[in-house]
Amino acid sequence: MRIHARKLPGMTTRVIFLMIVVAGPVGDAAGEKSSGTAGQDGFACAIGTRHYEPTWESLAQHGAAPEWYENAVFGIYFHWGVYSVPAYGGEKYYRSMYRSGHDVYEHHCKTYGDPLKFGYHDFIPMFKAEKWDPNCWAELFENAGADFAGSIAEHGDGFAMWDTDYDAYNAMDMGPHRDIVGEMVEALRNRGMKVVTTFHNLKWDFYDDGRRLCPKGVGVNDPRLSGLYGPIHEPADPKLSTYGLINRPKDPVEDAVPEAFREEGYNKFIEVIDKYRPDQLQIDGGTCTSLGQERLQKMLAHYFNSARNWGKEVVVTRGYSGRHPYSPSEMWGKEVMISRVIPLSCSVQNVEQHFPAVIPRTPFPDRRQATTPVPGFGYSYVAGNEDKTPAQIEDSVNALVDGMVDVKSKNGVTLLGVAPRADGTFPDSQIGILRKLGEWMRVNKEALHGADCRIPCSAGTLRFTRKAGFLYAIDLAKPVAPAVIPAVTPVPDSSIRMLGSDKNLAWHQENGDLVIDELPDPLPGDYSWVFKIRVSDTTEEIRRHVPEME
Repeated sequence: MRIHARKLPGMTTRVIFLMIVVAGPVGDAAGEKSSGTAGQDGFACAIGTRHYEPTWESLAQHGAAPEWYENAVFGIYFHWGVYSVPAYGGEKYYRSMYRSGHDVYEHHCKTYGDPLKFGYHDFIPMFKAEKWDPNCWAELFENAGADFAGSIAEHGDGFAMWDTDYDAYNAMDMGPHRDIVGEMVEALRNRGMKVVTTFHNLKWDFYDDGRRLCPKGVGVNDPRLSGLYGPIHEPADPKLSTYGLINRPKDPVEDAVPEAFREEGYNKFIEVIDKYRPDQLQIDGGTCTSLGQERLQKMLAHYFNSARNWGKEVVVTRGYSGRHPYSPSEMWGKEVMISRVIPLSCSVQNVEQHFPAVIPRTPFPDRRQATTPVPGFGYSYVAGNEDKTPAQIEDSVNALVDGMVDVKSKNGVTLLGVAPRADGTFPDSQIGILRKLGEWMRVNKEALHGADCRIPCSAGTLRFTRKAGFLYAIDLAKPVAPAVIPAVTPVPDSSIRMLGSDKNLAWHQENGDLVIDELPDPLPGDYSWVFKIRVSDTTEEIRRHVPEME
């Protein structure tokens, strides 16, 4: 029986390498741990006898990231839902369509009519996913080289994408009449892939523009539609929006969230965990803070204990909230509130990147996740945005490859967002980009997957990773001979190759730099070329100082 809680009624750089030599061979890739023990980065394997209590002290014993995630290069997820029907203005259409004067509001009025007469809920029957084949999607993601993939469970619009007992507004009972999360999980696991499920929900104030616009009993303020729009309440002061509230002792928006709303959100998390057993939970910062610290701790304890019983190693990645960054933060230069959030001791921080934007030059001290849409696209499908010239597609692939290399070299993992249409198909341009990405990964992923990036660096257009005595020098720009790699000394008389080519490249040392005299002709591939260099069979660590720009 279903129990619906909400019922219908050009720069020059130099870099220094310090190599510490010890007796014995190099270990395996960073992050590899033995079952049931704490790893180098403090991860305690979920497969064991430990029981986690809902306290930060106990949850910290789980550690941040398991071996499979430490090794991973990237995963794929998708923004897909009711907002894919209007396909205009992005995944937050449901907010902007009620904001008088906003471009989305004007578009909605011209295309569908007054939002007082055609509300967001009227799009639900139009979201049919009639051409969706999860097995085709899983094949596309696997062939792109992804290590993990999965679905959004729920966005801020409040429409659940799985077969839930806690919300009548879900993809099984309405719209597609399919369990999107469940079918995607099955298709991915049939291919042996890890599964991520993402939550962007519990945004109490996201429909506040609609509450200001709609009269009593109409649209967002119709109690019969509260299953989607949430309980009717007075909208918050616009100055106290979801974003930008930093270092406040109390948050007027959050403090107004009723316990029943938080409890429903908690129950949804538990339901998804129990039904689908995700390998990774990705949670928005605002979702964390809205859930509240007590329920957040209970949910994580349930997840970690369940994973132990399943025999799985799992990871939680989470965004930061503009209101409550997650630690005394250098980013903000001040002490900030840390309640109602997840510490880094048991989670990995996610940052939104948007390739080709450059992340900080310095490496992340802990594993991080960078989330980006496909370059040239938004997170959700926007009609007309799929029309790309061949040159634009090449630029998008190049930005994507360069971004993933940059993130991995700085101790990160990429979560790539793709944008399907409401009918369940992808634009040809996105499919082409993913296929080209897969072609590059099949040749060059060796330099990234399982690589030691705890002490990475860059030098101009070069990025570096290390694995099993080899240094991988990855040039984001098309190299030309002679190619100079500063301050690197290969093993004497060793061979240097470029991945994708069998040619041994002539090289010599000059003033402490490695000079590669010749290159394959033609170069293998069209993006980010990788030199594989044996630097030592006994290198424990390569310490690299971030170069200063001249």
